[in-house]
Amino acid sequence: MLRRISIRRAELLQPVAAEALAQGASSSASEPDQLADGAQAPGQSGPARGRRVTWKRALLAAAALFIVGAGGAYSQKDQIAPQAADFSRKVIGDENTARLEGWAFQVEDRAHKVKYRLLGGEENPFETKELQVQFVPQSAARELTYFVGTGRDGGQTLTAEALGPLPMQFPVTQVIFSDPQPGEGTWSTTGLPRNTAGETLMAKTFIRPDKSRPYASVGVLLVDKRRILLKMVGGTLEPGGDRGVKGPGVIPKDDYKSLLVAFNGGFKGPHGSYGMVANGKEYMKMRNGLATLCVSKDGTLKMGEYGRDFTWEENFEACRQNVILLVDGGQVSRRTTEGNDTWGYVNVNSSEFITWRSAVGITKDGNLLIGAGNSLSADTLAKAMYSAGAYMAMQLDINGPYISTALFYPQPDGSVRADKFMDSMSPSAANFLGTRERDFFYLTLDESRYR
Repeated sequence: MLRRISIRRAELLQPVAAEALAQGASSSASEPDQLADGAQAPGQSGPARGRRVTWKRALLAAAALFIVGAGGAYSQKDQIAPQAADFSRKVIGDENTARLEGWAFQVEDRAHKVKYRLLGGEENPFETKELQVQFVPQSAARELTYFVGTGRDGGQTLTAEALGPLPMQFPVTQVIFSDPQPGEGTWSTTGLPRNTAGETLMAKTFIRPDKSRPYASVGVLLVDKRRILLKMVGGTLEPGGDRGVKGPGVIPKDDYKSLLVAFNGGFKGPHGSYGMVANGKEYMKMRNGLATLCVSKDGTLKMGEYGRDFTWEENFEACRQNVILLVDGGQVSRRTTEGNDTWGYVNVNSSEFITWRSAVGITKDGNLLIGAGNSLSADTLAKAMYSAGAYMAMQLDINGPYISTALFYPQPDGSVRADKFMDSMSPSAANFLGTRERDFFYLTLDESRYR
């Protein structure tokens, strides 16, 4: 059977081969002889068609490679940009590099506007986020016994304190657009770690703060201050590396079992000399007039302008400073549009850079707010944090490669799984489980003050 099939296929191919040979002979007879390298034989005239085709193909191939390479480079820009910026600072200096960054942000901002006008874009940073099914370990419920009576016969009076802690109160939000997106300005607990039906540990919302950029969206995470400990970690290089003060750069393994959230810190040490004290070390000296977040040994959070609202206290465990307050006493700071070196270490108005930015704040009740978003100036970030209910807020780091907020989900085997707060964030959430060169914050579950 196999031999018969082979013969038939050969018979079928024979006419085709014969026809191809005939066409080839006819073509050879009618066209000038060509040498192997595309040149014509001596005595022949006319254009060198083989060479012309070769050059065209080479140019097309080069163009295709350039497009593919440019696309690949753009897709990896958040990984390439930090190294490129550091190299540029060494070659042309800090201020010239800052000017180049400003120009690049302008170009990118215009591209985003054109893209949005033509194609639209995501306006809700949580819309495409995959919901996580999580394992939430439960502690034993508290048992309360009450006796009906007036209390004179040993009965227990029913009070709010006896019933347990009151639920966290969500701050009132304000939307800036007259046609808000679904969920904009509304607090949601969907997909957040360790939330239960009866007790809300954290909630999230988003705010669009810039009417000229509807795609600029700030995701905000709200966390109950009574149930967390905020910890600060100095990076192995920043912010104290140039002073010879290196931090651990890691989350201790013992904290994994209660780990909730981690998020990026502030500017590099030389980029403004903003103070930081943590891990028993002074990475950078504390300075008056700067936005400052401190945590006491008992977990109490304090935020304000250092030297005006408070100074160093003996019970402080850690403090971090970064630029000036975005929101000051329940109002957007009038200094958010200041230029010069208010927002960094060079005489360039980086407050106007339209890029990714991050912030941390507290509500009037003292609960913690963590915010981050794309296509923001310092002023629009401040408006977003204010609209989400911040009473005080300070900017942290800027630029996409440095902005990261991670959520941690406990697993049945005792490990934790890291996930991005917003899918559009560039860095991997699992980066916080390794060693980091730059400082960061993290939260652990601690209900010793939950009353």
